[in-house]
Amino acid sequence: MNEPNPVMVENRIGLAKFDQQFSAIDLLPNELLPAVVTLPGGDLTSRCQSIALFRSQLLAAEQITPPCLWLPEVIQEQILTSIQVSGIARYCKDNQQVTDALITDLLVKLEGIQLQASALSRQLSIIAENKALEQLRLELEAIQKKRLSTKKKKSLALNDAQKLDIKVQAELNAWMQLATGAGGQIFKLPAIWSERLEIWQELEGIFTDLGLVAGLGWDLSQGVFQSHGWMNLVRLQKIVKQIPLLREVIEAFGKMKDTEGEPIIEEIISRMSVTFRNEVEVTTPLVPMETKGITRSDSISRMLPQEAAFFGHPVLKKLWHARRAEHILLSYAVEGTEKITEITEQEQDYKENKAGNKVNRNRGPMIVCLDTSGSMQGTPENVAKALVLQCISVAKKEKRACFVYLFGSKNEVKEMELTPDKAGLEQMILFLSMSFGGGTDVEGPLNMALERSDEKQWQQADILLVSDGEFSVSSGLSRKISNHKEQRGMSVHGVVIGGRLSPMDKICEPLHKFSSWLDLQNNKYQI
Repeated sequence: MNEPNPVMVENRIGLAKFDQQFSAIDLLPNELLPAVVTLPGGDLTSRCQSIALFRSQLLAAEQITPPCLWLPEVIQEQILTSIQVSGIARYCKDNQQVTDALITDLLVKLEGIQLQASALSRQLSIIAENKALEQLRLELEAIQKKRLSTKKKKSLALNDAQKLDIKVQAELNAWMQLATGAGGQIFKLPAIWSERLEIWQELEGIFTDLGLVAGLGWDLSQGVFQSHGWMNLVRLQKIVKQIPLLREVIEAFGKMKDTEGEPIIEEIISRMSVTFRNEVEVTTPLVPMETKGITRSDSISRMLPQEAAFFGHPVLKKLWHARRAEHILLSYAVEGTEKITEITEQEQDYKENKAGNKVNRNRGPMIVCLDTSGSMQGTPENVAKALVLQCISVAKKEKRACFVYLFGSKNEVKEMELTPDKAGLEQMILFLSMSFGGGTDVEGPLNMALERSDEKQWQQADILLVSDGEFSVSSGLSRKISNHKEQRGMSVHGVVIGGRLSPMDKICEPLHKFSSWLDLQNNKYQI
């Protein structure tokens, strides 16, 4: 029987000890490892254990304990207070994507604060050591003077214990100084999460109006988090509420009240914006165009193959994480140039008065024809979809049906009855994030809308056409619309998002011109 190779046995024992030493890394998902491994402060094992506990508490909606025990108590309290006051924890329950994204952003911000405290601590430590040496020199001079000693003075130096005390006190003073200088609150929730919370809370208000939140639980947050379309629509909705003209369109189309022949004069203030773009080349190490040699870093994309071999090993990968935490991975040094676009804009305001009559008869169901052709892409399309969302809200409040036609080129029509209930939520989000491209064919959706209005359930319906007006209308369609207006008292509202009124002014009454969507390009709620 062959004796086991002593070297192989020793290697296996060494790997087993190494695996046990860094076993805490396995407590975290791969998405969090980079942020936890590179975080300064404490040791790797304690960081992994405390962050893993913090993550499990968020997912289970349990009481949260301080996640960074290596920090001063005042900073730990600020971290907990920021999370509790914001209310973000309730969106983390059973939602790994939201939880991991939140923890990653918190650790990135905490790393910046720790680096700031470390730099200040070094400065305070140097000052404290100099003061201690000066005090020691004065004491020795006093003793020698008292003894009338003529011996040569010995060189002054602090022992290790004194240096350690000074360092610990300097670190504490640095944190306290930062906390005091920041108005007592150095750690705050990252700005992106404040924005997300504001959006989610407003969405909850919208869905509450639609009767959708009850029974859904907080699973809603996961869908909202993944849907950038909802986030953009909420931002636009805030702007819609600030523009009187759009509020009037929504109220006129959704108000359950007969009004006839009311004269109105609309004063529209629009702002035109011209954009100039210039490209400038900047030298940066972040663009790998040319290799400059070998360096040490924590970059995965530039690490040498021998480092990748460590990462692929089931045990040595933990050594790889430790080396990355110290920024000592052997990597290629690269350099290149990047083009940065500089944007400048010039703006001009102009006023336009439009006189007409508001005709609103027989408020019943709502039929919306929404243009998503190529000419509507970008902000105009999102403004149009925000109007549709308002129509859905009005339909729920007034118990009215709402049918929408989304159209682009010929034969590109998507139709859907948007029901404000739990079953229609996913369908509504998908519908409002859809769009076509190419040209504009308004004949198809308007004919379909008129045919639907002939059905018994939709005979009292009004039609809302939202477009930029870049299409043509046949005489046959114009006559058909006129007949429905005379026979049914149906109203065809029009919203022009752009500067072209014809041919919408031939088929729509009232017609609202909204060219000030250009203002949204510089608005703080810009998409």
